[in-house]
Amino acid sequence: MAKEKTAVTVEEIAAVRHGDPVLAQKLRLINNAIDEIGFTWYHFQLFCIAGYGYAVDSQLELIQSSVHSYVALQFGADYPTDTQTTYVGYVLGALFWGFGGDLIGRKLAFNTSLILASLLGFATGGMNSFATYCIFNALANFCAGGNLVMDVTVFMEYVPFKWQFLNTMMAMWWGIGQTVNNLICWGFLPNYSSGWRYVWYTNSGIILFCGLLRLFVLRLDETPKFLVSTGRDDEAVQALQRIARKYQRPCSLTLDQLQACGELCSDYYSPQQGWQPAKMLAAVKEHVRILYQNKIVAYSTTSLMLSYLLVGFSSSIFYNFLYIYIQSHGGNTAAPSHIVYRNSTLSYMTAIFGPIFSALLVRAFGRRYTMLFGGMATMAIMFGYTTVRTPSGDAGFSSATNFFMNVYYGCLYAYATEIFPAQARGTGMGLASVLGAIGGSLSPVAYYFGESSGTSVPIWLAGALFGVLGILAALYPFEPSGKGLNLVRSGNRSEVI
Repeated sequence: MAKEKTAVTVEEIAAVRHGDPVLAQKLRLINNAIDEIGFTWYHFQLFCIAGYGYAVDSQLELIQSSVHSYVALQFGADYPTDTQTTYVGYVLGALFWGFGGDLIGRKLAFNTSLILASLLGFATGGMNSFATYCIFNALANFCAGGNLVMDVTVFMEYVPFKWQFLNTMMAMWWGIGQTVNNLICWGFLPNYSSGWRYVWYTNSGIILFCGLLRLFVLRLDETPKFLVSTGRDDEAVQALQRIARKYQRPCSLTLDQLQACGELCSDYYSPQQGWQPAKMLAAVKEHVRILYQNKIVAYSTTSLMLSYLLVGFSSSIFYNFLYIYIQSHGGNTAAPSHIVYRNSTLSYMTAIFGPIFSALLVRAFGRRYTMLFGGMATMAIMFGYTTVRTPSGDAGFSSATNFFMNVYYGCLYAYATEIFPAQARGTGMGLASVLGAIGGSLSPVAYYFGESSGTSVPIWLAGALFGVLGILAALYPFEPSGKGLNLVRSGNRSEVI
């Protein structure tokens, strides 16, 4: 039968997920207050400073891949332990900061993760043994893994609804981070014997500068949605009123309005309760339960988790195996180092515009169909990449791949943030990021068999998986629209949300 869409507000979804209609009413009031204040200079600062967390994520990952051969040569390392520790650190960081963000708040992770990552990055560049290099590399990525989870969460919980397309556009900072790192590598690696150390130092200095901006320029308050979900209504009102006063915007929300909704029904954990491991563990279990509250919500969460796993696997396969395939089939993409860095810089710069284009598509066609387009386009470009035999062809297809891949990536990260409920948003994003890293860590299996057989199967597999990801996105049950979500259902059979 034909499909129809039923409008369901975000608050109604939250109420069922939490079993807490009081929280739903309070979140509705918070959303109305945010929309009443509108988009301010504070939000623009948050877009840039939180967005640079995306850049840090890509910078740290690319630092490792860029300097790996130089580090291995200096320390005489044969096995890529440093690459594995990158994934280990990222996975543990996403879990720690993601779960912690729902327990103790977003502010602490947001304010400290960049500074810690930068300091550990400085230490990584100064290590004098491969073992200590791997340890500090893992620690730096531990901080970066949590940073990405919190950045998109914080921005999502402050931005007015009609500006939420910026959630998708925020992924442009990935390309900025990749471009910055590549330019730094271009300047140091071909010219200095200790260039890999200078790459770490320079990137870490930039990250430290942005971390200090968070502390002394933005001065983030805890997000109002987190505050009301942990019973701190007065602090939520104060945070919104401060923004309204500073930028001379209206804000009619009062503490009496929030308290009139009643007491929260759900059992939450608040930092004000102190260190209570049993209470914290119970809260983590509750947050996970919220993500699988009923069939339709469980399907939504599971499909998102699967998407993160597959996108981590497929993108890593593609980048690891591509050049082996081209060389084994008679291609020659080798070029002088300045040409290699020039082409890769152009490719990373192109990636900046993918999320911008994605944000425009979101406004016209919605999130799900934007991801469908991004996945299918990436699949087509990846298949075409197998015909590349020259450096110029490599540059063109690399740029196109990065562009369309980021059309999909940017929308996926924004969509997941919008779909996960406020009380469990950090947990959901943390688990999703972990699965993405696990997918990436599994790619060497396909890489190994592809290298030994010389077949094109890994390239075709990577492209096909992006096609599957696009189709899967079109089948997501929710579509953010207006001030709520559209639930797609079949015929007249009602779904209890």
